[in-house]
Amino acid sequence: MLLTGFNLAHYLMDKGYLSPDEILDGTYTAHPTSSRNTNFLINRDTGSEGLFVKQVQAWDQEKILTLRSEATCYWLANQEDEYAQLKAFLPRFIEFDQPNHILITGAVPDAISLNDFYLRERQFPPMLAVQQAELLCSFHKDLARSVRDRPSFRLFRRQPPTVFHWSASGFSTYGGTKSLAEQQMIQLITRNSDYTERMAAVRDQWETSSLIHGDIKPANFLVVGIPVVGIPVGGSSIKTGRFDLRLIDWETADIGDPCWDVAAVFQSYLFYWIYHEPAADQTGPNPFIDPCFSLEAMQPSMQMFWKTYARNMDWSVEEARDNLKKTVGYCAMKLIHTCFESIQQLPGMPLHSARMLQLSLNMLTAPEVAAYELFGL
Repeated sequence: MLLTGFNLAHYLMDKGYLSPDEILDGTYTAHPTSSRNTNFLINRDTGSEGLFVKQVQAWDQEKILTLRSEATCYWLANQEDEYAQLKAFLPRFIEFDQPNHILITGAVPDAISLNDFYLRERQFPPMLAVQQAELLCSFHKDLARSVRDRPSFRLFRRQPPTVFHWSASGFSTYGGTKSLAEQQMIQLITRNSDYTERMAAVRDQWETSSLIHGDIKPANFLVVGIPVVGIPVGGSSIKTGRFDLRLIDWETADIGDPCWDVAAVFQSYLFYWIYHEPAADQTGPNPFIDPCFSLEAMQPSMQMFWKTYARNMDWSVEEARDNLKKTVGYCAMKLIHTCFESIQQLPGMPLHSARMLQLSLNMLTAPEVAAYELFGL
């Protein structure tokens, strides 16, 4: 069955997660949320935990497999002692209805996405970056060491990122009917032999050593307990500098290279910078360009993130240097992927997409310079 706003309540009642009284007294509400899947945020009786219901939109095999990967992470966190540490930042697992491809978790109250936090607060607190690094290290290092030789590793597909497959095929495996912007981008990449050779060198560095999230971005971090009108909620506030972070949307979770998740954190900072940069022919002051999205404003957080992550991973100076260079290469590949996502169905390439493409080539060409000039490392 496919869930809709009409049959959702009946489905939840049949499962025992919703009572008729909650529907009759008006305390039950269901809010669809935008996603590549069918998602519903369920509010219930006062004092009752909300629910988050996710189902694939169509019986597409790839979408079914990715939802199963996410459900596997939740199941392992609740069934295997070695994975129990994931529960510290996952929503509560309730059920995976495998025949209907439906994942049900608890909703996270008083939370906003990290993306909304950045845009609303117009700041990038270094302490938040430290907590991101600590969160990633908790399963990149500690969990990987304890479960590396266990059967649970075989539950994952061990596939490199999609953009690796695209670039390895000369982008012939990318999509079906391509927009003019997508065709233009593919031509810009494939006609540059230096570009394709450097992407191949990055692909050759891929390792399958750890559980990775695979889709790290600010929208997938939830910040819990941020004060709305100057009143702290849940014991966490901007003033104290300590945040309660959750990490959601584990559909692309796999056994892979932890530097891919790290690169995604850096890529998100670069995206804000590129997206908010003025046009090249723009002169004079612009009130719409927010200085908080400059590299100078974000570099302290990038530096704190990397230093915390490298220290917690117990890397030597040489290992940190080599992994930083690898991370810069992965970050360039993430920019290419993001560029493709931003131009689908467009007749021409927007300026910020062209900037992402150029920046990716610059990073592949001179990774040490990129680490210093972009990240301050």
